[in-house]
Amino acid sequence: MICTYDEDRICVGCFRSLEEVAQWDSYSEAQKKEVIDNTHKRRTERGGSYYGFG
Repeated sequence: MICTYDEDRICVGCFRSLEEVAQWDSYSEAQKKEVIDNTHKRRTERGGSYYGFG
């Protein structure tokens, strides 16, 4: 899947920021977990779903 960003530079599918996507491969496991936690928060705040599902 290729990310598509909204006006806040957050992917509308995975809810990662542009920076998080760009840096993902260099993140430690702890940093990746933090990003994933952030995506859950963003999804809830925006009332969205991952890739259009649940």
